Amino acid sequence: MSHLHVALVTERPEVSLIPILQLRPQRIVLVPCQASPQSAERLAILLRHEMDGKTQVEVSPTLATLDPLRCAEYANELADSLSREQFDEPNLSVTLDLGGCGTLTALLFQQAMRRCSADWLYVDTQAGALYRMACDSPDMPPEAMAIEPVLDVDRYLQANGHKRVRARSDSPSWRDACHRRKALTHYLAQHADRLAGLLGELHDMVHGSDGVLSPDPRSGAQLRPGGERQRLLATPNFPTTDALNVLDEANLLEWSSDDPQGVVIDTLEGALYLGGGWLTEFIWLSAQEAGLTQVCSEAHVLDLSVQHNREPVISDCLAVEHNQLLYVEWLIARSGAKVCLEQGLKRWQEILDHSAGLCATRVLLACGEFDEAKQRLTELQHHQGLQVEIVTSTELRHLPTLLAKWKEHGKWPGGRAS
Repeated sequence: MSHLHVALVTERPEVSLIPILQLRPQRIVLVPCQASPQSAERLAILLRHEMDGKTQVEVSPTLATLDPLRCAEYANELADSLSREQFDEPNLSVTLDLGGCGTLTALLFQQAMRRCSADWLYVDTQAGALYRMACDSPDMPPEAMAIEPVLDVDRYLQANGHKRVRARSDSPSWRDACHRRKALTHYLAQHADRLAGLLGELHDMVHGSDGVLSPDPRSGAQLRPGGERQRLLATPNFPTTDALNVLDEANLLEWSSDDPQGVVIDTLEGALYLGGGWLTEFIWLSAQEAGLTQVCSEAHVLDLSVQHNREPVISDCLAVEHNQLLYVEWLIARSGAKVCLEQGLKRWQEILDHSAGLCATRVLLACGEFDEAKQRLTELQHHQGLQVEIVTSTELRHLPTLLAKWKEHGKWPGGRAS
């Protein structure tokens, strides 16, 4: 039996992909609804690449959802056209996915599409179920199918007008280095609250104006001539001295109790790790421990809707599980609760800007002295509706468990649904 699928494309185009990639219809009609025509065109390009070469993908004119009369005319004309096709092809079955459009639009389409006996599909990502309601059997309960994991990071991004160019975690050598440093990385994460001052200073030693790395972004990651010798602000005490010893033994920096404030970072590997790479590696290792099937660390993402998009956004962690997107960024703040608050709010806004248009669970790993600042951050989060979850230094050690719970329930523990 030939299968034709009509999808109303809304501001969440990735949801429209789920039934299409799962049911694999022979013909697809995309109707822009509460979304730009470009969104439907992007979906069409993606589907032509993903589906069998014989699959027909069409994009209809934009639906006038604000004008009920025109919307009804549109739906009736489409239904009449499909009904005529069924007359020529009696075995043609039709499904309709409303994609979360408005109630009035949904009712108008359901009413019109009865003419071609279209079954109605409903995607419930939270329940992980795809419901199919037969038009010719209104008294029958809907058929429920488990949603298959059909979306990966690249499909999810492309459906929303983004493109992943590459990711650091694509490199086998990077992944091998993560595993080699696993014990050290877990040590830093386990003691991040007690080492907040040191970790903040090391970050600034690497990335500051007189830091180890070159400040010129065009040169890529390079050591700055003469920048390898750095000084701690104060003489370190335990447990900072233990951490410096461990990092020295791992050849990531040079430190000696003979000159306790002096630090030498003279390798690119050490600079990248101490400047925040350890936290990126900990997120990746935690995701592996939690059993996430795909994780992209330091992913370079282009926004396809922006003209002359030369500078990609570098996202620290992107993952898709059960067709839902997880977006994780980190912040290593300088010492002081006030500075932590200022940097936390700035990073928050960057996350919202970079992930604009993506329906995702957004998480900020805030490493620093956030004990006084967190209450203020939480208040702002509630009052302003900032949809970013916070994991502070004291909670960092629990990241594998938090990720595992997100994978299981589709929402961040103690937070909002994805």
